[in-house]
Parts: sequence; C-alpha cells; structure tokens
Amino acid sequence: MSLRVMHVIDSMIQGGAESLLLEHVRHAAPGTETTVVALNRGGPALEQARALGAHTELLGKGAARLAGLARLASLMRARGIDAVNGHNPVGALYATAAATWAGVPAIVRTEHSIHYAGRHSGVYPRLLEPLLTWRAGAVVCVCDAVRRSHASRLRWADAKFVTIDNGISDAPPSRARESLRATLELADAPVALTVGSLTPQKAQHVLLDAWTDVRRSLPGARLLIAGAGALEPVLRARAERADLAGAVTFLGARQDVGDLLAAADVFVLSSVREGLSVTLLEAMRAARPVVATDIGGTADVVDRGVTGHVVAPGAAAPLAAALVAVLADRDAAARMGAAGRARWEARYRAERMVADTEALYRRLLGRRAAAAEPPAAPRAAAGGTR
Repeated sequence: MSLRVMHVIDSMIQGGAESLLLEHVRHAAPGTETTVVALNRGGPALEQARALGAHTELLGKGAARLAGLARLASLMRARGIDAVNGHNPVGALYATAAATWAGVPAIVRTEHSIHYAGRHSGVYPRLLEPLLTWRAGAVVCVCDAVRRSHASRLRWADAKFVTIDNGISDAPPSRARESLRATLELADAPVALTVGSLTPQKAQHVLLDAWTDVRRSLPGARLLIAGAGALEPVLRARAERADLAGAVTFLGARQDVGDLLAAADVFVLSSVREGLSVTLLEAMRAARPVVATDIGGTADVVDRGVTGHVVAPGAAAPLAAALVAVLADRDAAARMGAAGRARWEARYRAERMVADTEALYRRLLGRRAAAAEPPAAPRAAAGGTR
C-alpha cells in the first residue's frame, strides 16, 4: 500500500528535530512518498531532505498568515497527502489547521520536548494545545518522559499520546581517532566532549565549574565544547577566570560530531532541559560512556552504572565526580561504551523509529477507512420468506 506523508516544521536549519525528520526520509518504506515543508526557514537540513529524495517546500515569508495556510492546504491536496505530521507547536499548529482544511485523513503531531513553563504563550496550553490534541489522531512523543509531561496535563486524551523513541542511523567516523586528536593537540590526555548550542538550557557554565574540580584530580584532562550560541563570550570569559584556558577548547558549530566522539573518551551533557537528546544516542552509537544530567528522557536512555552516569542537574560537584570516575578508569569506560553501543543497536536505531511511525500512520488510516464504510446490509435468515 502506497503512503504519502508530509512533515511540517518551523525551520530546517539543523538541530535535533530536523535530524530526526531526515531519518524519516532516509528510511521511509518502499512505496512511501515524503514531502517536507519548512514554514519559515530553510537551511542545510532541507537541502539534505531533497537530496535524499523528498519533495521539499519552503513557505517563507507569510507562512504564518492565512495565505500561507491556504498554500499549505493546497499543497496537501495537490500531493494527495494521506498523513500529516506536524513537529513541535508551530509545525503542529499549521499542519493541523491546513490538514483539516484540505481533508487529510490522518493528522499526527510530534512532541520533541517536555512541557515546561514559558515554552509557549499563555493561550497555547489553555486553548490551542487541547484543540490540536482533539483534532489529532495521535501525538507522538520522542521518549516516555516527554509523553508523561504532556499526557499528564491532558488526561482526557491520554490514549492519543504514544511513545516512539528517537532513533538514529549508523554513521562510522570518517576520520581516525589519532588523526583528529593530533589536529586538536590532545596527545594522550583524557578527553570529555559536549555538543550543543551555547544557550541557558545546555548549562555549560555548570560544566565549566565542574571542570575545575576534574582538573584537580586529573590535571591533564581536556574538555571539548562543540556548538555555537549567544553565550559563547560569557562562557569563554568564565573559563579564563577559572584558569581553564588551556584545558577547555571551544570548537564552534561542527558537522563532524561522529569524528569528535571517536576522538573523545566520554560524552557529557550538562543540560537543565531536554526532551531526548540526539547527542546521547550519537555517543552510545560511538561506544562512548555518557555522563548526563537527569532531565527529560536521559534516565530512560542511560542505564545507570552500565552505559554511564546520571547526575542531578545544576550542580557541579556530582557532575565532576562522575566525570573523574569515567576518565580515571579507561577499562570501565570501555565496558560502558560497549554496553551503550549494544543498547543503541537494540533500542535506538532509526529504522525502528521510522517503521513504528509509519505503522502508526497506517493504523490511523485504517481506522478512518473503517469508520467511513457503510454498515453491512442485514443478511436474510436461513430459509427466508418465499
């Protein structure tokens, strides 16, 4: 059975949600035709979606106006879309409205983040979110922590919230560990890597405070920070004040995260807010132990003491202690990394995520088709009238 799916998202610059959307294009089942619509901004991820075979559209200026909504609905009708998936609040709002207008039979929204105060304007949780949930056939949540945070507020729709864990494709590093370590002048130092935007939610300032403690136990340890953001000058100044200038390297935005993970010995995530971080899955795929804060779906993913350590968010001391424990015992780190790789293979591959999502679309379409069928004509009783 052919399936025509449209994904609607605010932006396709390049982030966690965008990378996961690309997996849906990459691993679509034979017979599945995918369209990706960016409402306001295109970017590298939209170009990648096109290169992978998706139909792509950028609505651009005016996407949030009625004319943009009409264009989106017209596109759905023209492409004969069977199922629409709106990602996060903005994508879900316009996808749901346009799909209702166009008569698309299956409407889904995907929540990539937990609910938190200030995520939306006041009208969204009180009015728009209940309406979108009522109209959706299902709400996909990228881990069980995300499902709990949303379903607990909309208990009347609990059955609509389903967990389909994030998944990523295999991606062996393209550069040898020794080569990149030499380029970064790491020699044989114990190395921790963090990846993420330099923003308050990632809390790299806590990681820098923790790194001061790490250096007391492991004077040669190095910290690599990959990512860009408005807080970079503040974080650089903090590192200099703590006399960490030679121990911390700011790498900027990078496209070679797999290679960086191969060069590192542990992956660390100091966030105070996440859904299910794709970088955690990338670290497990790379067979690297994880030290991460207990937020969002982290505790769902990291098997404590087996694939890594989970610590309280916002506190430098426990983060530092966990990092020292991993970096100081390379045999234990190797065992944790291998266990993480096995866990990724078993639970967090992209192929499973895409197959489960497409199966959901087909179930919703099947229900819609069954509901539309006229009731069967009553059968005549045996030996009926003559």
